[in-house]
Amino acid sequence: MSSTKKLNTIWAAVLAAGVAMPMTANAADLLVDPPVVEAPEVKSAGGWYLRGDITYDYYDMDEPDFSVPGGTQVNFTSADADEAFDIGFGIGYQFNEYFRADLTGEYVFESDFTGSTRGNCGGTAADGVSFLNCGSRDTASFDVFKVMANGYVDLGKFSGITPYVGAGIGGAYVSWDSLTNAATCDAGAIGCTSFTDVHQGESSWRFSWALHAGASYDISHNTKIDFGYTYNRIESGDMFQWLDGSGTQGHDDGFDSHVFRAGLRYQIW
Repeated sequence: MSSTKKLNTIWAAVLAAGVAMPMTANAADLLVDPPVVEAPEVKSAGGWYLRGDITYDYYDMDEPDFSVPGGTQVNFTSADADEAFDIGFGIGYQFNEYFRADLTGEYVFESDFTGSTRGNCGGTAADGVSFLNCGSRDTASFDVFKVMANGYVDLGKFSGITPYVGAGIGGAYVSWDSLTNAATCDAGAIGCTSFTDVHQGESSWRFSWALHAGASYDISHNTKIDFGYTYNRIESGDMFQWLDGSGTQGHDDGFDSHVFRAGLRYQIW
């Protein structure tokens, strides 16, 4: 009887040990190999964005021309346009990591124009003087509103900096103020009379295109600061009217502008 009790006690201890060992092993495994929780992947913001820019525009102006009685076209002797500030806004879409596009509206503030011409201010060859017996100083101003559709290729991100290149096409509304034509007779000119005339300015839409290059920098997940350069071409158009307002007398031959810009882009969703 005593032997049977001892045997039962031994078997009970063996069974208890067999059950406890797997449980102990599992507990140890939990301590040694805890479950790995992976952090969610952070992706660059894409989709729609807003942009705002301020720029400084350097104009390179082709020589304007004007008609004289009889229909002859005469070029200005010189032509120059001052620099101007520009403010612009736009909305765009980031299609993927490498390509985006936007539609922008830009207003270029007033720029002063100064030109000169040579002509006849009275007198004839019979007076023994040259037909071109006077010179004029011509002054005016103009402003420009541009609407452009632009596409860009982002060239990869390097420590938060993304260089890019792009191109755009659109229209530019050029609005000329009145042109003042102040003519002065040459020394010794016979039959010449100095005068000052004011011609009404013209306004017109022209075709415009642009090439872009620059780089943006991530200042937050949704916001980028953008520095860039744009070469912008505005094609020729009407400049000023005849004195009697009967039609267009002067035409400009278009503008090349070198635009240096700084702006912000904000990803909205």
